[in-house]
Amino acid sequence: MSKYPFITHDEMERITQGILRDYGFDFENKDFPEAVPIDEIIEFHYGLDIHWEPIDHFDPSGLVMAAIIPSDKRIIMNESCKELFEEKIGTMHFTMAHELGHWVLHVSDRENLQTSIDFNDSSQTFFCRSRSKKPPEEYQADMFAGSLLIPKPIIQKVVGNMKAQGKIQMKQLYWLAPMFKVSISALIVRLKQLDLLYIDDDGTIYDSKSESQGQIIFDF
Repeated sequence: MSKYPFITHDEMERITQGILRDYGFDFENKDFPEAVPIDEIIEFHYGLDIHWEPIDHFDPSGLVMAAIIPSDKRIIMNESCKELFEEKIGTMHFTMAHELGHWVLHVSDRENLQTSIDFNDSSQTFFCRSRSKKPPEEYQADMFAGSLLIPKPIIQKVVGNMKAQGKIQMKQLYWLAPMFKVSISALIVRLKQLDLLYIDDDGTIYDSKSESQGQIIFDF
């Protein structure tokens, strides 16, 4: 059983929208989506440092994308993945937001942290690994990242406008993802989570998951 409490989708929306409002992010008066400045929020709003270091040696499988060391108030991005991150900005931003999620959701005492860290102590260090099987706190950090980078009020408005104009095509979603500076996969997960659109494995787009069992209203 996880030592971290269950967080509902509604609670996660409240947390992430509160962060954006506190930072001064404007949800209104936008003709197009504006990417959330995740690096600024991390460094200036939360006072965390972002460092680039090789950290593959902390996992024999070499799958560590990033880590956060709460005691040092430091997020480490894996320098070995820098080329991938530079090519896929959305993946880099999501990874940063994921690590911030650990700080916000899972660090219980952010004011009186220890000054030393043991990388072998998983209770003090959070690693972001590219694995399909994740513990609950990793799913929470992923949900935090998606909610923060793709704010619900904005994506609801954007998709509503797209639906009002007629058929939605995958190429529109590929156009939309870079505006939020997220990957297409992160955008699709978010759309499904909010039940704004449902995209099945062959790329057919439905109005919602329930519609996927019946009439197709959007497709390629």
